[in-house]
Amino acid sequence: MPRLKLFDTTYLIDLINGDEGAVKKAGEVDVEGLFKAISIVTAHEYLRGVYHLYMHEKKLLESKLRRAEAELSRFEIMPYAYDIAKVAAKIDAILISEGISLSFADIIIAATALHYKLTLITRNIGHFKRIPELNIETY
Repeated sequence: MPRLKLFDTTYLIDLINGDEGAVKKAGEVDVEGLFKAISIVTAHEYLRGVYHLYMHEKKLLESKLRRAEAELSRFEIMPYAYDIAKVAAKIDAILISEGISLSFADIIIAATALHYKLTLITRNIGHFKRIPELNIETY
């Protein structure tokens, strides 16, 4: 089993919401001392959700943002850089030529996993299984 893991946004949300499978996977990863990372896109999507849900309640927003930053700090946050953009462009072109549509965010997350040779941890197997050479684990 590869020791390098990239967790997608769905996993992060499931973990925070106490999903049994996500919590179990977190325990396994912690016990094994595996490298835990997320894409900068996952950080963006998660923080966007916090802002969206609480932007009209300033004190609650501040509290939720502090919690979110604490949760995100448990992961190495992988940046979106030119090398990842090249991998993402290739994935996108392949999928388009096959008539497959995948969100820009999911393509960047997959490209990050491929570029750094990380196994992607996700519940959204259907989204990611169409990407050649991507190692996927579910929970």
